[in-house]
Amino acid sequence: MTKCQECNCKIPIDDKTIKIGDISVCSACGAEYEIISINPIQLELIEEEK
Repeated sequence: MTKCQECNCKIPIDDKTIKIGDISVCSACGAEYEIISINPIQLELIEEEK
């Protein structure tokens, strides 16, 4: 599992069904992450434009 950069909660990722470009959302704070690597799993925070 990876941790959210915003709130440090665990983000569960199903490594059998993910693919690069998928979006994962932190259930605790709603931060959105894009899958940028599968092996190892790496996420990139999608920052909102202001």
